Amino acid sequence: MPPTFEGDPGAQVPLEEALRAALAATADQGAWPAGPWRVHLHAEVAAFERATGAPPGRSGQWMGEVLHLRPWEQLKRRDLGAILRHELTHRRLTGLELRRWEEEARCLWAESHRRLPKAWPPAPAPALQARLDRALAGGTTREQAWAYRWLRAWLRSQPLPAAPGLAQAPEAWVKEALTAAETVTVVWPAERLRGPLMVNGQRLPHRIGKSWRFQGHVRFPADFPLRDLRGLVRISAESQGWRLVWTAPRAAWIAAATEGELGADAPFEARRALAAVLGRWLEGHPRQHEGGALCPLTHCAVVRGAASADTAGAVAVSPELNLDARWAFFTGSAGGRRLSPRGVWGVGPNETGLASEVPGDRWATWERTLSATQVAALKRDVKPGLKPGQLGLSLGDSGPYAVEGLRLAAGRRFGWTTWPSNACDGDIQPDGSLRLHGRGWGHNVGLCLATARFRAGQGATAEQILAEAFPVSWRLP
Repeated sequence: MPPTFEGDPGAQVPLEEALRAALAATADQGAWPAGPWRVHLHAEVAAFERATGAPPGRSGQWMGEVLHLRPWEQLKRRDLGAILRHELTHRRLTGLELRRWEEEARCLWAESHRRLPKAWPPAPAPALQARLDRALAGGTTREQAWAYRWLRAWLRSQPLPAAPGLAQAPEAWVKEALTAAETVTVVWPAERLRGPLMVNGQRLPHRIGKSWRFQGHVRFPADFPLRDLRGLVRISAESQGWRLVWTAPRAAWIAAATEGELGADAPFEARRALAAVLGRWLEGHPRQHEGGALCPLTHCAVVRGAASADTAGAVAVSPELNLDARWAFFTGSAGGRRLSPRGVWGVGPNETGLASEVPGDRWATWERTLSATQVAALKRDVKPGLKPGQLGLSLGDSGPYAVEGLRLAAGRRFGWTTWPSNACDGDIQPDGSLRLHGRGWGHNVGLCLATARFRAGQGATAEQILAEAFPVSWRLP
């Protein structure tokens, strides 16, 4: 029996077509229950979440005989087919009395498989099954994320991630506090935050050495260079300005950095892709600054404040990236010329991802001229010599120098637009100046954000974007 449709009439035809395809694709999962059913496409996010109690990452939710769906503008930016196959499989499994983890595993399988496997992997121990059920039923965001990672790894017969807090007996499970390894700390140096400061409506007196501690939703005025934050915020008054330290769960930092790098208006699938890379980057790189902290700049990842609910939702459903975390990089624009880790740093894989020019990319090509005085300064700052496979550039009779070293030295001395990227050629002029011609913005390695936006706008999923960006040789065995 076809469903009764409720919601945006303009979306009814494409949604009904997607439902028919999903019904056919899930036929192996079980018989469709008899009786009427409805599909309610909500016009507003708040209405969907009030009706279902679903978190930001959830796109659909059954409530009795009604399948509630997020607004069409959100759905069409996500993998609608996978969403519907997942939810329709829940309906087909009604009455089988499966454990919660078993049912969720079958729904995850149905997202990308029309046929059942010849055999399901061996079931986990009873205590672990109970832990999975509890996490899926009402665990914290961290616990639920672990449960979904575990189920996907189990389905693929991959190594299974350890449960958070399993040092305790599973029967004595509690929702434990976040540990230092599960949080990220970002430090804004005092010279970045100047002028009067109000926090949660309270004006802070700038008395050198005085400090404050705020927990929860921390609000700043509209003219402050930092948006609101959620988590633990410590502020101290220093001679150059305000030093601010933000500590939050990994997912909150990933969301803030995703939005800081891409913008809140970036396509949803582009945000899913970057969130996946940032998660792997955290695992593969030591924290970049004193005390294991990160900065809010491009040196680590841009953070301008807490992310929107939509970006947090993208993080919650970001794909698992089967990538060696050492090579989990992203760049503002590759300008149609991606580089390999070996080409930039002299270590790692020598293969590059797919590269294509993005229409309208302001960094597709660029030209710069550095004066003879600037060239002389770079020769003092950077030692000549290359590692095997590393890209180099000679400066007259001296060199070759690693292009990455020259780019970074130029950025520190003269500003970060002086030498925009590593994909470049250069010629010393008769007056000793250096003429540069290049492509891209940044180091040109890994996920190109300009390409991610463009491909997502064309309808590509995060999984497709990541597969194009990262060659097989960069991935885990």
